[in-house]
Amino acid sequence: MSWGTFTKTKLPIKLISISFKKATQQDLNAILAIEERIFSTPWSQQKLLDSFENSNTHMQLILHNEKIAGYLITLNSLDFSDILTLAITPEFQRQGLGFKLLDDLQQRLKLCNIRTIFLEVRVSNVVAICFYQKYGFKLIDTREKYYSNLEDAKILRLLI
Repeated sequence: MSWGTFTKTKLPIKLISISFKKATQQDLNAILAIEERIFSTPWSQQKLLDSFENSNTHMQLILHNEKIAGYLITLNSLDFSDILTLAITPEFQRQGLGFKLLDDLQQRLKLCNIRTIFLEVRVSNVVAICFYQKYGFKLIDTREKYYSNLEDAKILRLLI
């Protein structure tokens, strides 16, 4: 009786063409549409406009075939960056685009000699907490009643 030979192979990876671009106010409606699709408490148009006007805020888009697939908004200081929000459209989630946005952020921050990234995430957002921890963020504290609905926030940090 022959058992044969088995080889373990990886599943094929779907390759997608991506690029990055700094967001402008012309991208506002697309960003708002994504906010409303994926967040239970989306950012308002005014909050996004205020971010565009703040010179310390950076809004980076990730594009697939020149269409916005997601974005990352950060607030930068002299020695650290704070992730305000990261969003990937549902059709592109779980394809590594969030990690690619974080990789791009790290590259940009290193050019400015910034070596620390912070963020807050709702304690109930287990998917986001796992995503950030898988990337290498470490849980450093909890902020009680941080959000408007009095939900606590986990504070995460990444040293780069």
